[in-house]
Amino acid sequence: MKTIQLFLIVSFFFIGDLFSQGFISDQLSKKKNIDEEEVPWEDPSFPGSWPMSGKGNVRMKIGGYMKNDFVYDVNGTRDKTQFLMSTIPVKGEADYGSTGYVSFFSKETRINLDVRSKVSNTPVQMFVEGDFFSSTGNQFRMRHAYLKVGKFTFGQTWTNLTFLETLPFIIDFAAGDALFGGRSNQIRYETNINKNWLFGASIEYLENMGIENPNTLNGVAQAQLPLLSMKFIYSKKNTKLFFGASAAQLNWTGGPEGKNASTPQLDIIFGGRRQINRKNSVSWNVNYGIGSGENILAFIGSNANAVLTQEGELVAMKSFSALVGYTHHWNEKWSSNFSYAYGWLMDIPDSRDPFALKAGGISHINLVWQPLKYFSTGIEYMRGTQRTANSALGTANRFQLMTKFDF
Repeated sequence: MKTIQLFLIVSFFFIGDLFSQGFISDQLSKKKNIDEEEVPWEDPSFPGSWPMSGKGNVRMKIGGYMKNDFVYDVNGTRDKTQFLMSTIPVKGEADYGSTGYVSFFSKETRINLDVRSKVSNTPVQMFVEGDFFSSTGNQFRMRHAYLKVGKFTFGQTWTNLTFLETLPFIIDFAAGDALFGGRSNQIRYETNINKNWLFGASIEYLENMGIENPNTLNGVAQAQLPLLSMKFIYSKKNTKLFFGASAAQLNWTGGPEGKNASTPQLDIIFGGRRQINRKNSVSWNVNYGIGSGENILAFIGSNANAVLTQEGELVAMKSFSALVGYTHHWNEKWSSNFSYAYGWLMDIPDSRDPFALKAGGISHINLVWQPLKYFSTGIEYMRGTQRTANSALGTANRFQLMTKFDF
């Protein structure tokens, strides 16, 4: 037994010596792939990736970040992990005037796998990403899972009309309160019309009908048709402009004892971003919709699209949202971001829940320090208001500190 142990120890030292002399690394670099072509370890077009052994020209990369958040909430908003308009208590609710609390969490931490290749000069990509921001505990949840083949995208990712570039960097997870969009399963086509214009069109699954049923009528809200959308993106020098529109159908299936009802959903979106100079940039996003309040991030989950009346008819509500952002770089390591988002619903039926979100606004301002390439930290102050359907008002304040390691 001692002889075997001695042999293993000597073998490890021998292998380590070969590595130190570069012998094994030289031999590995001489190996060919299955097509007898040398596969380079680095690829400038796909930074941080490496070739998959035995897979020819297939490359992969693991990415993501670890983020730790430390919150002090002044007014007792109901969600301890993100600052949402709909979670601000208003006058008349039992928790209005609550005391503050602290909350520490790492739920935003995420990891992704990016695999790319080319088949007959057509780029192919598979991307999967998840985080721990589930509604229950710290369970892992899927954010993105899509396949890109040439100009087509198949699977779950940001909707065709989610213009993320109109957002500055915000520490709070609910950064895009007035942003239109989210994630959906879809089939998308994108192409460059010329050097300045990009066109995109999509067929998407409308998962959330957003229909309020105050009279508890028989039936269920379910999609019968997909959402259709198109966008145009204009890019030139330091300016990028976004234009988009979508159409869908809200549907209520009454079943054997109820009534069937449907109404159109329509949206128009305009956004942009401009780099003023090396240190300053501004961004904005404006949306107007009919029956599409749930497509505004702040209104998700509040049944903000339509109300089912006692007669079994769907009454669509109109919605409007606006977002403005500003970023300033103090120097190479310090930066600040400001954003203000506001959204509201119009043509609200009297039968809507009196404490349902009607309008609200949230502002964020932060200071971020990045002393190292992959590490950053910062602090953010946010203030929000919510006005409900019965005109009750609530205001809340929150501070949030974060540490973040990107990889």
